[in-house]
Amino acid sequence: MEKESFSSPEVAEVLNNNFIPIKLDRESRPDLDEIYMNFVTATTGHGGWPLNVFLTPDLKPIFGGTYWPGPSSSTTLPAGIDAEDRPLGFLGILYKMVDIWTTDREKCLSSADDVTRQLQEFALEGNYRSTQPSSPAGSNDPEPLDLDLLDDALEHFTAKYHKKTGGFSSAPKFPMPVNLRFLLRLGASISSDGRATTHTRFGFQAPVPGILGRKSCATAATMALHTLLMMSRSALRDHLGHGFHRYSVTADWNLPHFEKMLYDNAELLGVYCDAWALSRNPEILGTIYDLVEYLTSLDSPIVRPQGGWYSSEDADSHPYLNTKDEKKEGAYYVWTLKELQSVLGDRDAAILARHFGVKADGNVPAKYDVHDELLNQNTIFIHVTPSRLAKEFKLPEDEIVQIIKAGRSKLTEYRASHRSKPDIDDKVIASWNALAINALARASATLSTIDEARATRCRKGAIHGINFIRDELFNPANGKLTRIHNPTAATDDPARDLAFVDDYAYVIKAAIGVYDLTLDFQYLDFAFKLQSTLDRYFLATSGGYLQAARTDLTSNPSPDQILRLKPGTDNTVPSPNGIAASNLLYLASYAKTAPQLQTDLTFGDRLQRQAKGTIDAFAVEMLQHPFLYVTLLGAVVMDSLGVHSLIIPKDMSLEEVRKRGLRGFSRTVVKGTEGMRSGEVMICTKDGVCRPLKEGDLDKELDELEEEEEEEEEEGKEQ
Repeated sequence: MEKESFSSPEVAEVLNNNFIPIKLDRESRPDLDEIYMNFVTATTGHGGWPLNVFLTPDLKPIFGGTYWPGPSSSTTLPAGIDAEDRPLGFLGILYKMVDIWTTDREKCLSSADDVTRQLQEFALEGNYRSTQPSSPAGSNDPEPLDLDLLDDALEHFTAKYHKKTGGFSSAPKFPMPVNLRFLLRLGASISSDGRATTHTRFGFQAPVPGILGRKSCATAATMALHTLLMMSRSALRDHLGHGFHRYSVTADWNLPHFEKMLYDNAELLGVYCDAWALSRNPEILGTIYDLVEYLTSLDSPIVRPQGGWYSSEDADSHPYLNTKDEKKEGAYYVWTLKELQSVLGDRDAAILARHFGVKADGNVPAKYDVHDELLNQNTIFIHVTPSRLAKEFKLPEDEIVQIIKAGRSKLTEYRASHRSKPDIDDKVIASWNALAINALARASATLSTIDEARATRCRKGAIHGINFIRDELFNPANGKLTRIHNPTAATDDPARDLAFVDDYAYVIKAAIGVYDLTLDFQYLDFAFKLQSTLDRYFLATSGGYLQAARTDLTSNPSPDQILRLKPGTDNTVPSPNGIAASNLLYLASYAKTAPQLQTDLTFGDRLQRQAKGTIDAFAVEMLQHPFLYVTLLGAVVMDSLGVHSLIIPKDMSLEEVRKRGLRGFSRTVVKGTEGMRSGEVMICTKDGVCRPLKEGDLDKELDELEEEEEEEEEEGKEQ
């Protein structure tokens, strides 16, 4: 539509004479995008981008859709569709809207009022805790959630799993790291010999393996690991550069939409770290190294030299350097066999062509190339392993490996020097940067015993990233974040303090992650400050957090928001409310144990209740479709079984903390006051009673620890 319609003088004349055209960056205003996507999905049965909606002057939707062909459209019609049956183009829709608005405006306005009211009623679903004073206490309380929901979610993924290619959907195929992390956590709840364990850093704790069964937990891990390996070998990954593309058009992952997103690569780094902890597979480790390079190297196009990370790399680019040819999808990444032969020579080209699945007439199916942009072109992926190539070409395997390594280097150099690089979307988005920070903190811990240099790079990257957000995107005067970094914005610019629930939830998680990595209290303090702002402006009376802040401290929404949405489901990124619920449970634990906070148990209890209210706000939906809420399911586990609060001596090193396996999912670590015995670690119940940590304590629920504490007290009284 950019080329066909929004650059067309004919379209411009109709638009400018009859409408007020507004082009919105959905990454800058996800709240408005979500509102009108709800409308289009409800009225057409599907959504997507580009999203086009006609609004009344008071912003109520009348009609909407996604892609409409423009007057210069060259889109090929699917087989069997006659030209007269072609969908109505954008110009035709514009003329119809002008006619309807002119001849039947009252009906338009009435229809917009009706559909807006229905959408508002739909948006209220999920607010299951009654806000009406006349309702009997507890009459609208949701059905209690239990850990059996994990099994229900796993059943869904098992039924949808593709045994051959991995993943849980047909084309188009998205990585969905949120779901993979959930499955890996289930797998990490058992050890390699099948026994229940919580010693793997990120695994769900007991009694999850007993509820699901050890075989089911192992199946969850197998599905996730296979999917991650298939993705790593596929054309979804840039094998000559670094990072992953956004999604695959085909079910085998080998025809990407070539855009690279910061949030995908950040989330995938964390998931591959989890996969390495579970599998110790060298291929997984190689992928971690690749993603670390993408997120930390100053040569990476996504890394902003002044601090932070850019949003994305475009899919389209000019095929050749210094030319004005029309941009093409994937032009920077695809190859012909002749190019390989020209760059590598016949022998090495033959080896790399087999290795990367390159064919003389291209490997892109014609039905997916409707604009003929990829004729004779090849995406590259791991098609044949070096061991098989050694047999085929009758060469030693180590020589094949060296040929591939040298060939990749030559192709990478040729690509950089002869092709125009994709443009960068240079927006710096708080929430996406936070995902990168958290991933690097995770990677630093993962690589600490494997590759000290890379671990240090990750650690510095995470610290530098959170400092950048605090220094550049946080207003200490009012405690608010700014979503988009704009150093030239005026101090009175209303967008200066505009951020959304995902920005706060993800940045709080990132601050907790950097604190966990460093045990530097300033980052925990930053997390508490942001949580206070999130509670002040986003907390809904029915529990959970609204997507957009109130304009004041009443329930009034911003005038440009016709709906108050509360995001609970996971998508390509985690549910903001799921992350917020987990953040609250961690902060509640810190509030009860961190000496620097100087708070009492009531503050921690309030945070725990808030977490429970956030979970309960989505209870009905979770009971119906638990697989859509796996981040919230993680919070259900934490809320049900409790967070293990550990206090270590002030002189204990971070290396000792790591060696003793004290960090992990649903655990917090704080440094105690003077006087603790050197080397002794204390574990605290949710009521704030602390005792020395014993072997096996971290495998127990907090209720078990409290029961043991009570038994010990009784024994002491009897004695």
